[in-house]
Amino acid sequence: NRLYTFVTLSGFAISLMFVLLLSVYIKEELSVDQFHTNKDRIYRLIRDTDASFAPPIGDYIKNQYPEVECFTRVFQDIMIAKFQGKLQEKVEFMLVDSSFFNIFSFKLKEGDPKLVLASKNSAVLSSSFALKIFGKENPIGKTFSIDKISFAISGIFEDIPQNTHFIKSDAILNFNILGDLWNKEVLKTNDVSSFALYFLAKKGTDLPSKASQILGQFKKDYWVFSDGFSKTLKFEPLTEVYFSKASFFSFRQNSRKTILIFVTITLLILIIAIINYINLTVAQAGFRAKETAIKKMMGSSKMALTWQHILESITLSLLASIVAVYLAFLVEPFFDTQMNCQLNLSRQFNLFIIFVMLGIIIATGFISGIVPAIVVNNYNPINVVKGNFTRKTKSNYTKVLISFQYTIAIVLLICTWTIARQSRFMQNFNMGFNKENLFWMEYTIEANQRTAFRNVLKTIPGVIDVSFCRGTPLTGGNNQSFNYKGKPVSFQEFVVDSIFLNLMGMKVNNTEAAFSQNGVWINRTALKLLELGKNPVSTPYYEHDLPLLGIIKDFNFRSLHTKIGPLIIRQLKDDELPWDIMVKLYGSNLIATVNEIRKAQASFSNGVPMKSGFVDDAINQLYIKEIKQSKLIGAFTLLSIIISSMGIFAMALYYIQQKVKEIGIRKINGAKVIEVMVMLNKNFVNWVVIAFIIACPIASF
Repeated sequence: NRLYTFVTLSGFAISLMFVLLLSVYIKEELSVDQFHTNKDRIYRLIRDTDASFAPPIGDYIKNQYPEVECFTRVFQDIMIAKFQGKLQEKVEFMLVDSSFFNIFSFKLKEGDPKLVLASKNSAVLSSSFALKIFGKENPIGKTFSIDKISFAISGIFEDIPQNTHFIKSDAILNFNILGDLWNKEVLKTNDVSSFALYFLAKKGTDLPSKASQILGQFKKDYWVFSDGFSKTLKFEPLTEVYFSKASFFSFRQNSRKTILIFVTITLLILIIAIINYINLTVAQAGFRAKETAIKKMMGSSKMALTWQHILESITLSLLASIVAVYLAFLVEPFFDTQMNCQLNLSRQFNLFIIFVMLGIIIATGFISGIVPAIVVNNYNPINVVKGNFTRKTKSNYTKVLISFQYTIAIVLLICTWTIARQSRFMQNFNMGFNKENLFWMEYTIEANQRTAFRNVLKTIPGVIDVSFCRGTPLTGGNNQSFNYKGKPVSFQEFVVDSIFLNLMGMKVNNTEAAFSQNGVWINRTALKLLELGKNPVSTPYYEHDLPLLGIIKDFNFRSLHTKIGPLIIRQLKDDELPWDIMVKLYGSNLIATVNEIRKAQASFSNGVPMKSGFVDDAINQLYIKEIKQSKLIGAFTLLSIIISSMGIFAMALYYIQQKVKEIGIRKINGAKVIEVMVMLNKNFVNWVVIAFIIACPIASF
């Protein structure tokens, strides 16, 4: 039966393809940071839901507690580097201590793990970045500079792999160079708590048990705890970092709930595929009943007939799995794009995995074949010949399975629709500022060229105005924490020029305070927090009473995942270097205008590369994970509906074949086509309606 074979094989193959892709994805996610040799002894220090500490904290804990073998601080940044005195290239670098390669098992192609970062000015390049810059030349011993600070290349490391929470870096530098890049005091003071901190515990010790003692000391002499900004302290095992609730801005993270969702979807797809096979086999059982009856009359045992069905099912599963593997390789690029991962299916297949897959396929085939075999074998051969089996099959077996199958499909459909609506809501939400026709770019020019650059940009057709700032609604600005009336408060700070507020279309209620260069604006959340009253003209900030120029209506900075907090905006001084440039555009050919802006930027910065883009696109990128996941779950939903429909279509054909005589008699007696259609479909529709009624509360939950 070609139709039966096609529907069963294709349904199984497509289902197994998604099961294979999702299984590999789940396996890769659960294997993050499992490759480190010392993984059971590595801990990240966290406080509440934050993983950042001041530079001196590592030394303090190591000196106080003998359980610590060594530690490393970690900080990631991007700066422009100059190679061989000419070539300028943007470098994503990671600052770490010299013990980094001894703690973690990242592989070095060149260099000794104990020595590559021994010097403050040493640098280790990734193999791909070294190849990009130096080609086939040996880069060891060569130099480059960042912000006029010279570095000597002491080693080459293999590119940071996918299965770690650390993001890709072009270079790894000694953490102590931070004193030269920022200022000398940052390494000595606890004022700046912006760095991740990892410890390697000595074998046989219990470092996490010391957290309470350290917390007690921190409450006395570390402002983050003594001022009440953090209340808990914990040594977090390395293998939990990827799924941690404690955030650090430049690390990869995922949610265990997300993994659980995909595990559930994987199982549901597999269940739907198995049910579909059972439905089709049971629906066809009436046509194979005579074969079974004759074999039983000729002396064949129930066990032999049962194994016949099971072996047929296993064979079909093996054929479907071969097709599924082929389809998985075709779909892999799409899957990688949607999930922001690299499955590398070709390297997943080893002897162990192949045996596991064979075991799963055989088990799936066994489960799929056992139910139809039991159904068929439970009937008396005489009843089969009389046709009782066919009627029983039609009335009892398939309908419950159809209802269950469609319940799963409808649950997924409702969830997909909800997620898609939520994603569109986040993308189109009014964030409190004007994001249309707004272009942003990194500030990469010299400080004294700010005015000249603005004047050049304003001569470009399509440019309305230009603003320089330190902090935007996309980046969130700087965090500033201080005590107010004996309570800890934490503000986001934007530093902007006089054009920023109008350019961004922010709604401001001016106060009666006289204009001042030291004047500031705060949002309504900050006004409520500081309890300044109805008509304030000044606001406290770091123990300074500053003129309050206006109250800004609350707007979202960063994504909607982050609650709006207190914000202060102060004016950009001439000696302060901006981080970003915002350009307001108009006209129908914005791309041409942007190309002219980029040309102007290149001429002012001698070709230094920069990040740039439209603000509305950048906002959409904040929700790219949700958007991609909704598309993927939508694909699973479509798959489940297609498989269910294919199964019902095939069963309907068999059902109609059983009703051929009845249909003929009805038409001879004057039945209309629509009446015959209703008669054939009402039972199927009834069970789909029942599935919908069952699915709605499940989807709601």
